[in-house]
Amino acid sequence: MKYYNAAIDAAQQGDIPAARAAIESALTEDPDDVQSWQLYGVVLNALGETEKAEKAVAKVKELGLSEVDELIMKAADAIGQNKFGVAITCYEDALELESNRPEVYVSYALALMHGNYPADAEEAASKAVEMAPNDASAWYAKGRIQRLRGDRVEALTSLKKAIELQGTLVLARYECGMILAEMGELKAALECFEQVLVDHPEDQNAIEAKAATLSVRISAVCISERSSVDAE
Repeated sequence: MKYYNAAIDAAQQGDIPAARAAIESALTEDPDDVQSWQLYGVVLNALGETEKAEKAVAKVKELGLSEVDELIMKAADAIGQNKFGVAITCYEDALELESNRPEVYVSYALALMHGNYPADAEEAASKAVEMAPNDASAWYAKGRIQRLRGDRVEALTSLKKAIELQGTLVLARYECGMILAEMGELKAALECFEQVLVDHPEDQNAIEAKAATLSVRISAVCISERSSVDAE
């Protein structure tokens, strides 16, 4: 579910092209995953590719939907329209029917965070980690939520665990870089952004974050050099 949850997160942030790339990776990994086809249809609609979206919906019907999957599909559609309250309700209904699905808790947690329920979001992410301690996407969700809540040290621990479990998890590396930059650990932050760009050289967020961090670091060096000169 790593690519599926990455797609959900990208959609929630409004980065629909990134959501498309992630969900297409999910379908490459598992071409019969109903949830991925559901989300793919939503993403294609958001991009205005209605003909392809209709084919995705047809594939969903071909594979068949459980009641829980229908609720997850509705939640994904609501997220695509920034209707986080609707999405949260759908996830809650889904979890009431099937409470043993950590991937739903991950999506639920991210929706709660976007819906401005930070404490509930972290609780849901912690539940996902508890149920699936080896799931990198669960640790990523927990770390991202902790970072947005201002808990930098805890967030860094969670995100590093996500990277340990899945070294190619670009979103976790980016979040680590942002935290390290906020903590003034500029060299380590730059290393994170550079690693993101090795895998995704056109990632605009990483490009901008690297440039901003580099600018701060250069300014710090210049100030330090001026202080040394003045001291002499």
